[in-house]
Amino acid sequence: MNRRKFLTISSGVAIAKFPFHSTIVSHHALESGQASSPRTERRPVLVRAGFTRRASGSEEPTTSQQTVVRSLDSEGRLAVFVVPVGEHEPYRGAPLHVHHEQDEWIHIVAGEFVAEVGGKRFRLKPGDSLLMPMKIPHRWSIAGQPHCGAIHLYTPAGLMDISWDPSPNDNIRQTPEQRKAEFEKYGMTLLGIPLTREEIELTV
Repeated sequence: MNRRKFLTISSGVAIAKFPFHSTIVSHHALESGQASSPRTERRPVLVRAGFTRRASGSEEPTTSQQTVVRSLDSEGRLAVFVVPVGEHEPYRGAPLHVHHEQDEWIHIVAGEFVAEVGGKRFRLKPGDSLLMPMKIPHRWSIAGQPHCGAIHLYTPAGLMDISWDPSPNDNIRQTPEQRKAEFEKYGMTLLGIPLTREEIELTV
């Protein structure tokens, strides 16, 4: 599943796919070859600006989103992606969902975002950070300014970074049932639509 497909127009018209398990490396990840067994030697991982890290360990240029830490880099403990500081589509974000095993943390680098966690909304500005704990429904969105950037961290990694990879099904229109099944495949439950433009603008 392509991470960009998880980010949807806040009207909910185009809710798309996004995106666990408490063990360090999940059974599905081992079967798919996307996660490695625990290593005795850990190594630094450098991802240059403008590049994203693939599950194979290779890198390729990107302008929209950088995956900078994958489960294979941290023995399943951590996954991180970056919305690079730049121009992005306003009012675009994640639908209401819940992670069964992952805590999600967001840090705002530029612009403004709005997040809703357990029904409470927050306007996030540069320098702000927010923990969205596992098992609590949440959603987030870019606010009205196109110039923005943020860092998203997930721990333990579970299958989150695998769910961000491009899939042959990314451009196929899905039924609501298929979208829900896709979320479940990566340890999440899809609960509702993204924040609407009105909800975002009314959050102070």
